[in-house]
This record gives sequence, structure tokens and C-alpha cells, in this order.
Amino acid sequence: MKDICVDPKVVQDAAMCRTKCSNVIKDILAKREIEKIVDNLQSSRFSILIDESTDISDTKLLCVLIRYVSPLNKKVITQLLELVSLDAKDCSARKLFEVFENLLEEKKIPIKNIVGMACDNASVMIGRNNSFMQQLKLKVPRLVTLNCICHSSAIVASKACEKLPSSCENLIRSISTYISGSAKRCAILGEFQEFFEVERNKLLKLSNTRWLVLEKCVVRILQNWTVLQNYFILAVIEDKLKSAEVILSHLNDDTIKAYFLFLKYVLNFFNGFNALFQSRKILIHKLFECSQQLIRQLARNFMTINLLKDISNLNVDDEQNLLYFENIHVGLECENLLESLPLERRQQIILTCLDFYKTAVREMLKRLPYKDPLFEYLTFLDPKIALYDENRTKIKDLIHIATIVEDINITKLDFEWQILPSTFNDEQKNELAALEIDVMWGKIVEYKDFNDEKIFPNLKLLVEVVLSLPHSNAEAERIFSIVTDVKNKKRNRLSNDSVSAICVVRSSFQAENIACKNFEIDPRHLELHNSQNLWKYKSKSDETRSDET
Repeated sequence: MKDICVDPKVVQDAAMCRTKCSNVIKDILAKREIEKIVDNLQSSRFSILIDESTDISDTKLLCVLIRYVSPLNKKVITQLLELVSLDAKDCSARKLFEVFENLLEEKKIPIKNIVGMACDNASVMIGRNNSFMQQLKLKVPRLVTLNCICHSSAIVASKACEKLPSSCENLIRSISTYISGSAKRCAILGEFQEFFEVERNKLLKLSNTRWLVLEKCVVRILQNWTVLQNYFILAVIEDKLKSAEVILSHLNDDTIKAYFLFLKYVLNFFNGFNALFQSRKILIHKLFECSQQLIRQLARNFMTINLLKDISNLNVDDEQNLLYFENIHVGLECENLLESLPLERRQQIILTCLDFYKTAVREMLKRLPYKDPLFEYLTFLDPKIALYDENRTKIKDLIHIATIVEDINITKLDFEWQILPSTFNDEQKNELAALEIDVMWGKIVEYKDFNDEKIFPNLKLLVEVVLSLPHSNAEAERIFSIVTDVKNKKRNRLSNDSVSAICVVRSSFQAENIACKNFEIDPRHLELHNSQNLWKYKSKSDETRSDET
């Protein structure tokens, strides 16, 4: 503010102590945002996105996000409700559910308003016995559960990568460790890159969740393959280290390079799928189609095309379903390199790649919702299906998914679904189809007849429930990223209340596109801005933590 407001001079004398700043965030901004969320949830159906994690100070946190259709603007909103501190000694499913249930009771949010739940694939969350999901289903029998599609695809890629030789991953780690640990070695690498006219980029490190960054690491090393070969020839002579010799031998091994080229090709499928469902866009209606598409795209590299018309009974272990050895596709660059190798080595590499393919498809058939009737019927949200009769061959009615809404009239819903395409002319349909999904349906369900009565009241109930269903748990990971940003080494004594408040405010402002320039103070903000909230008594331990803000 002092940089922006040069005049009046009184602004230059303004100050805010750390305690007051902390209290403004916790007891005014965050409190007001939570109140607005709670007001909406008390009368709206919503889904929860839930995840537990450990932040950088080894404190267990339960991230509880909610997703609902705003009653004000009919937009789908995903926001953080709270980051709840957990007892690290007891993070059982029973304890997690107890903490969650207490949170809802404290905020007077009816648990029966929950319609869906998204989480990762941890057994404590979705296990068959005594999991969080099972306990929630006792309270909400109609609950729709969704395993995070991004986490599922990541597990698929990780399982498949295990079929490749470990030398590939070891080479990535060895190169990164050898070079990045020394400023001198990084500078020498830069000189080699400049000499060979390769873009000067750092070599990436593998993360613990290696399937998310593996493709980038592979591509970066392939771009620098010749550079690295020459670099380590020099390193072997000058450094005289065994590790440099091992790395050079791997770089000179065409078999390892072939696997790198294969990974460059095949990981594109997973990364594209993962990137799509990391999006904040509404994609719940795309899960069924995109899951089938990914399976077909990968399977056509090693299976006969005729089998891919119906993948409901796909069997990757039947040799009759596989392509002939010479027709298995492992990527153009990899195949060009294989032509220069002896037949025996070429066969071994292709068989290993075949194991990768089979494992990947087998895992996808187990984890992706490619034949779940619920997800198939959720495609009714697509304007191509909802607005045009010719595309309704598979979605003739909505009875199969109407059961997830308790107080819906199925007979009237069927009538509303049947008249929907004929309610709008071609120009109106094109205008609606060009809108975002939630905006489009917001206009459709508010449409009125000549008597000024809404035509689609039951369809509105169903649409609002379906739009609230999340397609992934990526938002929870974004919240934990905020925690990491906030709690660095200089601020590692921030209280969990302060961290939760900061995350709530940031999540809420992002969801509503609020920034400092368009933030509006309402009467409730002013009401909360009182001496009790700003200067309330704190214990010494609280003051110490507050000072760290």
C-alpha cells in the first residue's frame, strides 16, 4: 500500500503488527469466507474432495474441499472448507471420519447433503473394510465415490515402468547426481551444450512420484545424449571416478537408448491423459469416453484392431489377440534404432516393451471407469447428446442415474429429458453448445414456458448433483502445494490455524477470481473487524506462533 499510495502521507505512517495481521486473516477474512461456504452448503447438495498428507513440519493434515453449484451464479465452485490437524499417532479410517463428522457438525452442515466423494486410492480412504468411504456410506447410502483419475493413471504408468530395466531410471538419477552436485560440472556441461548447439537446459531430477516427471527427464536426456557422451568421456579422463565410467558405458549402450526412445513415445499417452484431468474444467462427463480412448490408443500398439471395437472383454494375455512380433509398434525413433541392432537384442527389447504394454492395459482395465454404467450415463451432460436427438442412441433416458438424487420425480424427469432437444431451435442450440458446461446447463434449467414456469425442475435437481461430482482429486494436491509455499524454513512455526486460514482465503479467492483490486468489503467484514477479534487474549505459546507469521 505504501508503494501504491504516495499521497495522502498518512498512508506512509500506516503499519500493521504481526499479531493483528494474523488475526485479520484468521478471524475476519477466512472466517467470512467459511461463513459464505457454510451458508451455501446448508441448502445445497455438494461433493467432498478429501486427502490426508504430511506437511514439511511432519504435521498430519486432513484437507477437506467441497464442490457445489453456486446458488448465486450457477457456476461450479471448488473451495477449501478447512485444513484439519490430525493426531499423527492415530490416523485410522475411523479417526479420520470422526474428525470429518465433527467438522460438519461444528459448522452445522447436514451430512445428508453430500452426494459424492473423491479421494486417492489409499486403502484407508476406499478400502472394502472399515474405510472412510464405507463409514460415510452408512450415513449417505446414495454416495457416489470416485477414485482420483489422475492418481489411477499415475499408478498404471508406474506399474508398467517396473517392467523396464532399472538401468534406465538409474541412469537418469546418476547423471543428475553427478552433475547437479557441482557448480563446476554444471558450467562444463553448459560449454558442451553450447559447442554442440543444444539448448542450455538443466538436466531434471526424478521425483518420488517419478511417473509424473519421467517423460520430461527422458526427453531432456535424449536431447543431450551426444553432449553427455562427450562430457563423460572427458569426466572419465579428468575425474577418474568409477561412477563416471558406469554412466559412460550406459550412454554408449544402444539397448538403454532404445528404452529411452520407447519411454519418450509411450509416456505421451499417460501425460496427455493426466494433464487433461488435472484441469479445473468440468470433465466428469468425459471420464467414460476418455478412459476407453486411452485403453484403445495404447492397446492398438500391440493388439489386433478388430478387438478394440469392444473393450469390455479385452484379454491381453491371450496370444491370439496380439499382433505379430514385427508389427508391435514402439515408436518411430525407437524402431529406427532397433533396425541397427542384432535380431536377438531387437527381439528382447520388443518383448520387454510388450510386457510394458500388457501391464499398462491390464492395470487400466482394473482401475479406469471404462465400462461403469454410471459414468456412461453421465455423458448426458455433453451438449452434443443433450441437445441433439441423433446422438441419443445410448442415453435414451436418465433413470439409471436418477437414483443418486433422493427427491426427484423420475416420471417427470423422463418427460423433461425427452422434450429438451425440441425446446430450442438450431440457433439457440448452437449458442448453448458454445458455452461452458455449467453456464449452458444454468441457462437450460432456468428456461421458462409461456406461463413463466420453469420447464426443467427435475432435470435441474439432477444436473446440479452431477455437476458437483469431481473428476479428480487434483485440487487437494494444489492445497498442499499452498501449504508448502507458506510454510518454508523461515515460517515453519506457523500455527496450523494460520496455515488453514491462509489456504482457505487463497482457495476461495481463486474460485471466485478475486484479487486485491476487485476484493469487496461487505458489512459482515466490518462487523468482524472488532477489538475482540483483532486484539483478543492469547497465551504466550500462541503469541510465539503468531509472531512467526
